[in-house]
Amino acid sequence: MAASVIERFRELVVDESDPFYFDHPLDHVPGMLLFSGMLDLAVRADAARSRGRRAGRVVAGLDFTRFCELDRGTTLSCRPVPGRNRAWTVTARQGVREVCAGSIAFAEGAGVADGAAPANGESRTGAPPGAARRPAAIPPSRHAPAPLVHRHRPENILVGEPVRHGRGTVEAAVLRRPGEEPDDWRPVRIVEAGRQFATMLEHSHHGRPMDARLLWVSLRMDVPFRLDRSVPLMLRWPVARVAGPRSRCAVTLADASTGAGLGTLTYEAYAVDPERYERTRSS
Repeated sequence: MAASVIERFRELVVDESDPFYFDHPLDHVPGMLLFSGMLDLAVRADAARSRGRRAGRVVAGLDFTRFCELDRGTTLSCRPVPGRNRAWTVTARQGVREVCAGSIAFAEGAGVADGAAPANGESRTGAPPGAARRPAAIPPSRHAPAPLVHRHRPENILVGEPVRHGRGTVEAAVLRRPGEEPDDWRPVRIVEAGRQFATMLEHSHHGRPMDARLLWVSLRMDVPFRLDRSVPLMLRWPVARVAGPRSRCAVTLADASTGAGLGTLTYEAYAVDPERYERTRSS
């Protein structure tokens, strides 16, 4: 195996004029940009290692260990996990300091409903094992309020207004950006939609103040690597109480027309007030 396949490095490109990753002024590199860069590096390395076999799913676990600063370079690295697999260890460093690390793995097979069952014991439909799959009503397509998802540009809001079904679940549509060319659903778009959904729930269902800052600390995901653009998507969250400053939001990615579960996304974050955030940044 060539050395370039054994281990790969890349400098993360940080363009503060990018309207998607820098939707509004930030004092750090956003976690979504780190995820996007590491995923792209792993995809390119895997293409060489797997000899072009198409990935059906992507499974990842990432921990964001410290702020990624804007005033210094960020090096991404990707190394294969030993064995007969398509798994990669990924890291983002600024100098000797690690800012994000984890793993990204690819699996073959159909990209719509194949893959491992969710780790929380649910079936792929988001229901308890053995429960009948219920058809889903497609949630309203009107986008969620910008303050609830911490976005400024309307075109960057990727989730619809939430719909609660009794005491059981909250659902929201995954939206496309207005005027964008039709394209297959990709992991970065799905992960950002899930992040916005989790952020919205912090305010609308957990009572976090609107000025609270959510510091992303981990991402766990098992989603299709690529989905046909004709599949309408929604996110489903089983209502659960969150106590304390650290939140955990586990959601199911589903086909909005059938209710069939397609994957899972889990986010963990700390909610801090503006004063604590400033103390954290100045320490």
